[in-house]
Amino acid sequence: MIYFISLGFGASLTFLILLWKRTCFHNVAEGSIGLVNELLGEADDDVLIKQIQSSTNKLLIDLFKMFLLIVVAIAIGSIPVVVYCVAISKSISELDLSSLYSIISISIGASLPFIIPFNKKSNNGYSELSKLLHRMMLDNYNVAKKLFSIESKSITKKGLKTRNDFVVISGLARAGTTSLMSDLSDLDGFVSLSYANMPLLTAPNLWRKVYKPKHEKLKERSHKDGIMIGYNSTEALEEYFFKMMADDDYIHENYVSEYELGEEEYYNYLKYQRNIKNDDSKLYLAKNNNFLIRYNSLRQYNDDFLLFILFRDPLTHAASLMEKHKDYIKLQKEDDFVLEYMDWLGHHEFGLHQKQFLFNDSTLIEGEKDKIDYWLKIWINYYSHAIRINHKNTIFVDYANYCSNPTQIVSSIVNKAGLNVNLSELQPFNNRRKSNTEYSKDLLNRAENLYQELRTKVNPDYFSNTQI
Repeated sequence: MIYFISLGFGASLTFLILLWKRTCFHNVAEGSIGLVNELLGEADDDVLIKQIQSSTNKLLIDLFKMFLLIVVAIAIGSIPVVVYCVAISKSISELDLSSLYSIISISIGASLPFIIPFNKKSNNGYSELSKLLHRMMLDNYNVAKKLFSIESKSITKKGLKTRNDFVVISGLARAGTTSLMSDLSDLDGFVSLSYANMPLLTAPNLWRKVYKPKHEKLKERSHKDGIMIGYNSTEALEEYFFKMMADDDYIHENYVSEYELGEEEYYNYLKYQRNIKNDDSKLYLAKNNNFLIRYNSLRQYNDDFLLFILFRDPLTHAASLMEKHKDYIKLQKEDDFVLEYMDWLGHHEFGLHQKQFLFNDSTLIEGEKDKIDYWLKIWINYYSHAIRINHKNTIFVDYANYCSNPTQIVSSIVNKAGLNVNLSELQPFNNRRKSNTEYSKDLLNRAENLYQELRTKVNPDYFSNTQI
């Protein structure tokens, strides 16, 4: 009996050490996909060779660490058996490790460490293995590009076509874009990216074969604004595609810059939309608060797509941005995966990696980010650029109008998009907040004047009592 106990205890020790230092295995997994990513690269030969050598060296070091860990774990796990053999003056080679009871003892001992909740989910709901998969898939753009290419060829063979008409909801963060997106995505005829597409955002159909969430357990999103989300909830996820195509060239330390989208990138974007829809009869719908940084070049290629820009009372909007900025700094310091996640998706609206928009007609903003004046400047910067857009298919939406009459706004958008769907009555809502923070009267006056100008951009004939 003591022999079998020592076997089980030794197996428990071995696997306990392996689980305790499991990041060694994670590093090997990330290093392996990282090496594949470099091998798929299209850089100059000299640069590519250096990148491959660097990734190879890192992987070899991680493999050595993993091998060393396994050896140490086995050595420590052997101690109870060695002690038993010394106690009874018996050689280890004389032990019958292949007997049924020996195998059962080792199996039970090896299983016990897995009962310990090493891999429990964090507050954000992602397990360690889920985080590992996200890092492997989203940290490697060349792999993502290859998956996109494979999926595009597959969809092309099915005979599906690209379409110039699509709908984008945009605006400065906290302008109500998520609420409007949610109301539209619930309607038949639209197809959008959802959380179920994570983390294989560039190969949604391939991922759908592997991952099919069967339950819709809703929870309040991390913004803590009362909006409930689940696996099938739509979200602003398409920015990863643009980050991948541009290799993050437009993302800088303190700002996100306006840039030109090339013709090949534009047609790849249409292919990406087609892949997501996987149905010629559906219309692509996206929420993207970064859309204006590439809007001008997209319009050069396409007059047909619909862009709806939401705007909101500047003081309450700035107060909401400042509050979320503080909330996310705290959240990201407590859980660095939240910061990684937002960086992958190009969400730099607030938090530790907050970045302002640098348009071709704007300058960098200075100020303290824990003061509302900074966020009033952010508001002025964004909408000073947006208001210059004059195009029949770029439509401004007043958040106040949307709150008071969401059915009218949504039905008008659906009508403009040319869809024939059944639209249920949507309940008006009140989402006002008070700001007791000190602010510059001059800044607020500038913002208020701009807000009134934006309201004149709303065409009252367009948002009429259109019924579907």
